[in-house]
Amino acid sequence: MRKNRGDITYYLEENESVYHFFKKIKCRSKLITEGKSKTTKKTLSDFTFIENELNLIDFTSVGLKPVDKEIIITMIKELQEGNNDN
Repeated sequence: MRKNRGDITYYLEENESVYHFFKKIKCRSKLITEGKSKTTKKTLSDFTFIENELNLIDFTSVGLKPVDKEIIITMIKELQEGNNDN
């Protein structure tokens, strides 16, 4: 599942009750894009967790913000609703 919020893209995948979350930001820096003027995505955060561990994650660490927790919770609910529909 993917959600876009401005220049930030959130990805959440679920496999056997283990979630894989990663957050990317759109970059326009020539250093990151190897001298080209095109845009690319840089990974800000990448981790796996189970739903019970969500409260143990430090959302003030590098690449994460407190608002990301609400986005992850919403994405988990949408994934679970999608799985129940199948």
